[in-house]
Amino acid sequence: MTRINDEQFLYSPDELEFREKVRKWVAEEILPMREKIIEDDFDYRLFFRKLGEFGLSGLMVPQEYGGSGKPFMYQLIAGEEISAVCPAATMMFGASCTLSAIPILRFGSEEQKQKYLKPLAKGEKISALAITEPKVGSDTAGMETSAVWNEKEQCWILNGEKRYITNGSIADHIVVFAITDPGVDSKSGMSAFIVETSWKGFTATKDYKLMGRKGVHASHLEFKDVKVPKENLLGKVNQGFLILMDELDSERIGIAAEALGCMRTPFEVAVKYSQERIQFDRPISRFEAISFKIADMATKIRASRLLLVTAARMIEKGLPCTKEATIAKLFATEASVEICDQAIQICGGAGYVEDFYPLSQFYLDARLGTIGGGTSEIMRFLIQREVYIEEKRGAAQPPSGVDLEAIGFDTLMAAIPNGFRSERAKGITAQIQFIFSDHDPWLLSIDNQTCSAIQKKIPVPTMTIKTDSATWREILFGKLDAMQAMMTKRVVIDTDDMELLMKFARMFRFTPQTFQGLVSDAPAETIATDESPRFTLGKSLEEIKIGETAEGVMRVTEEHIELYAKMSGDYNPLHMDQDYAATTIFGKRIAHGPIGGALVARVVGMKLPGLGTLAYNMKVNFTAPVYPGDKITAIVEVTEKVPEKNLVRLSFKVLNQDKLEVMNGYCNVMPPIKN
Repeated sequence: MTRINDEQFLYSPDELEFREKVRKWVAEEILPMREKIIEDDFDYRLFFRKLGEFGLSGLMVPQEYGGSGKPFMYQLIAGEEISAVCPAATMMFGASCTLSAIPILRFGSEEQKQKYLKPLAKGEKISALAITEPKVGSDTAGMETSAVWNEKEQCWILNGEKRYITNGSIADHIVVFAITDPGVDSKSGMSAFIVETSWKGFTATKDYKLMGRKGVHASHLEFKDVKVPKENLLGKVNQGFLILMDELDSERIGIAAEALGCMRTPFEVAVKYSQERIQFDRPISRFEAISFKIADMATKIRASRLLLVTAARMIEKGLPCTKEATIAKLFATEASVEICDQAIQICGGAGYVEDFYPLSQFYLDARLGTIGGGTSEIMRFLIQREVYIEEKRGAAQPPSGVDLEAIGFDTLMAAIPNGFRSERAKGITAQIQFIFSDHDPWLLSIDNQTCSAIQKKIPVPTMTIKTDSATWREILFGKLDAMQAMMTKRVVIDTDDMELLMKFARMFRFTPQTFQGLVSDAPAETIATDESPRFTLGKSLEEIKIGETAEGVMRVTEEHIELYAKMSGDYNPLHMDQDYAATTIFGKRIAHGPIGGALVARVVGMKLPGLGTLAYNMKVNFTAPVYPGDKITAIVEVTEKVPEKNLVRLSFKVLNQDKLEVMNGYCNVMPPIKN
């Protein structure tokens, strides 16, 4: 048995206790089945009943549906332990108890959970998941299986073929993916159904002979005018792609756990054999040609476990882990093939024949890992994509002078139309309601390639997005991928319009530049049109109140100093020289006056009279120097109104990060006149 020297750091005491129980049960129940599983009369239902009796078939299913309600790690431990004896058994176990059961758990109605999930969790029924088709593998965009709604009979008519479906010919029901809206992209027009195999029109036409995983029923299925009741739609119409995506990361980690178990036994056989096999008067373990192979194998097993555990803990904590899960799957499955191959090499002739060790079977079983659940080539594509996405996200720096953290949340919401890509919203009319757990709701409206945002809640929106302000802030700033946030349930979206959902993220491009010029909280509404983004803010003279105040914040940079010096006409290259600045009474560079004035103008334009304001005049007094890197705050107050001139008089002061007043003054402005 492979020793995990620091397993107490990787696993909890309960998880370790569970592993020991499963390992003992596998030795007693699964090991005797290993040779029988390939026989024609093997009792598959007995196998699933045994899983149910021991509590493995419903590990992650809540107790109210007949399961154990265990965390994700328990499923991985069970998969590893079963795979260490019989990877074929793990494949059947995973297809029914995870790949099929979890979508029903997460997207099924209460009636579906009672009817289909409970029997699965108890091991009384067998299930399968059907995605792959003769022309569809890694690319689901080419899916041809279709489901058409029959209004007269109030059911879906399912037609198509599925191939290589694990448990397909022995399942009681199957979660089947089909196109329900051929007029849109398959990601927006795919749905999932729970199909009972006893229904007319369903046929398991053949079971393929697999190179490995002997005994597994990998079936070719046909659906000819199968009538699927409307209550057997899983989730919502056209929600299939989201259901499909929901489990990808955990499925990849599960396959990594299978691979870990599959490599573990051959490694143990090789270690034992190398110490017992005597050649040239000593064990072959004394030869570096052998012992170095053992060292490499041990390293890859260790790395596989650490990658798996890391990704699994991220899943349990609800953290995005597409890259980590994919790396774990890629490394573990390829390592499994290599270790099985090296174990055969170490055992020589004894390893190649089946009389002594089951190494050949483990080798053939391991080979599937680099294909099923996404080929190694697809895994590498996904990993490099995630790396470059992260690099791009990390390299996206805010423009000079923009302190993203200082931007108020309402300002961020109001600025969403600034990132609107109207060319991607053709034909879209929608009202998207944001519900925040810690903030007031916002409504985003899209119509005729225009977009507006307003702080409001309506009773029946097209789509509802539920999250918290911190998560949404991370998404807007590009620190968190929207799809990953949805997959980890940090963002929950409810809509019947799947085309809108799939297009939504692509209709906006958020960069730090999107929020340039925004400070503090924004007024009520902003609008972006097909021509160009713009704000439609502003208060009339009547709406402005005496004593009303507003604030704004900015970080002063070297670029600001040079820019505003040129704007003021007081640009002197000598003043930009650091060595010269060191000889002045200030001892270093200082900012020019227009910096404070620009900040005040921004506050007035954004928060008080609004855009359209005409500056009548402004007076700034400098009371202390402002240096590069200072964080300055402008506080503006309405002091007087002159209705006959449509004039508002404002006073202001500017403070630095130490609350020291660095500027003060007044300005007269003319707010926009509203009819």
